[in-house]
This record gives sequence, structure tokens and C-alpha cells, in this order.
Amino acid sequence: MSVALRASLLVCSVLVLFFVMRRIRKAGLEISDSIFWLALSLVLIVIAVFPQIAYWASDLLGFDAPVNFVFFCGIIVLLVRTFSQDQKICQLKKKLIALVQDEALRD
Repeated sequence: MSVALRASLLVCSVLVLFFVMRRIRKAGLEISDSIFWLALSLVLIVIAVFPQIAYWASDLLGFDAPVNFVFFCGIIVLLVRTFSQDQKICQLKKKLIALVQDEALRD
């Protein structure tokens, strides 16, 4: 893993960590969302500081380069996160429809 990638991982992770902590202080972020982003930024900081973890995992799983492993994991994590957000949105839509129908019946 190149020094530039490690540095960018570290800088972006610290920025995300700072931003999430700031949003937590202002109560602008749900606990479940903040835990996800804090965990993600901490994992990226660990990978940036200890790139041997990425080398070991990429060798274990058969990736050509550790950078491919990091990007692959990032894509998978964000896809899972998107799916969970879609589930929350679907539940909120159902609740909104039920609320609107209930209110329409009252009128």
C-alpha cells in the first residue's frame, strides 16, 4: 500500500471521525448511525497505521494488491449500509402512508 494511500486514508478517517463527533455533540445524528461511522473511521485509521493487516487479508483472500482489498471492503460496507438505509426508508414510507390514511379517515 502506497504512502499516499495510507496518508489519504488517515486524513479522511480523521476528518470523518471529527465530523461525526461534532454531529453527535449537536445531537444531529442517530446513535446507530454514529456508531457505524465511528467504527468505520476507526477501522480505516487502524488499516492506515498498520498496513500489514491489509497485506495479510489480501494475501489470505487472493487479492492482487492490498489496495484492491481496501476498496473492495469499502464497496461492500457501503452497499450493506445502503441496503439497511433502504429498509429504514421503506419502513418510514409505510408508517407515513398509514398515518396519512388514518388522518384522512378522521377528516
